[in-house]
Amino acid sequence: MYIYYRMSVLKFVFVACALFSNSIMGVVGVPTLRGASSAAAAATGTSAVVEEVYNVDYIHEWSMFNNFLDKFEKKYETLEDFVSRFGVFRSNLRHIIVHNMDHTQNFTMAVNAFTDLTAEEFKAKYVGGMLKRGSDVKKSSCKTFTSTSAPSSETLDWVTKGGVTPVKNQGQCGSCWSFSATGAMEGAWFTHSGNLVSLSEEQLVECSKKYGNMGCNGGMMDNAFQYAIDQGMCSEEAYPYTSGTGTTGSCQKCTPVVTMSSCANVAADNQVVLKAAVALGPVSIAIEADTAVFQSYSSGVITSSKCGTTLDHGVLIAGYGVEDGIKYWLVKNSWGADWGVNGYVKIERSDSTSDKGICGIAMEASFPIV
Repeated sequence: MYIYYRMSVLKFVFVACALFSNSIMGVVGVPTLRGASSAAAAATGTSAVVEEVYNVDYIHEWSMFNNFLDKFEKKYETLEDFVSRFGVFRSNLRHIIVHNMDHTQNFTMAVNAFTDLTAEEFKAKYVGGMLKRGSDVKKSSCKTFTSTSAPSSETLDWVTKGGVTPVKNQGQCGSCWSFSATGAMEGAWFTHSGNLVSLSEEQLVECSKKYGNMGCNGGMMDNAFQYAIDQGMCSEEAYPYTSGTGTTGSCQKCTPVVTMSSCANVAADNQVVLKAAVALGPVSIAIEADTAVFQSYSSGVITSSKCGTTLDHGVLIAGYGVEDGIKYWLVKNSWGADWGVNGYVKIERSDSTSDKGICGIAMEASFPIV
């Protein structure tokens, strides 16, 4: 039996009373800070901004939580879980508000489908699908790409050029690598033929294990490219994605509609070479995405080094540009169109030839060749 977001008046009163109780606040891990004095705040070193946020009306937070439940169709199995999730939501909401009040930041955060998850839960369910290079069972044939020949223009968007399929959603499966790989192969096929074909992530998840990939437990884009070189790729329509719950099936037969001939690894930590590669078409990359920076990202350009460089998530560079004077990479994610800017994130770009990049964006990039 599930506790749905449409609660009866009786349940609303129960939960409201519980949340206003100091004892319940302790249970759900949310301190009762409403009404804290300025002197107390000063004594503990709490900033005026944080104190203002902590004095936010609980009723307003409750209203936002109900809007969240409605928008993302959330449901919880027990009342205790409902109360606990509200506590997590409130904690994340306050972090979002504090971040957005910091005008030194170049990106904003917002409530999204992940706002009722702790940092540990978010990482376990949606991040961590990248295997380390060198863990290949069947070594990739990708050569090293070192060209620095790229257009002088500071703007390129493969989405508007028609070379990128709509944003997809990997669900609770560590298959980010497959979405990154299909995105790069879809782009490569588009630049070669002029036709955009949505390719099958499920084929890679279920059929490329002999190439070193591990389905929902992680994989590598290079391994996926090698599989496509040897076996060809079927369309998403012929082999639709079904692993979003975290459970995969057995490999199915399908008729390939796209083939690749080779692949290339972009010289590491070199954003000049990376720009030259993106000028040819969308490029697969690995980043670190297990922090609050990504969990709550909404808009703007991520310039913060807080997102780290421990690679754990595969995504796709779909272009580059400049926003408010900041150079950025346009990155397509696989968490659905409700996340970020319609499923995309902008990450700061530089002209460095010896820089891991924000979120490690320049560390491991590769692309297929038709």
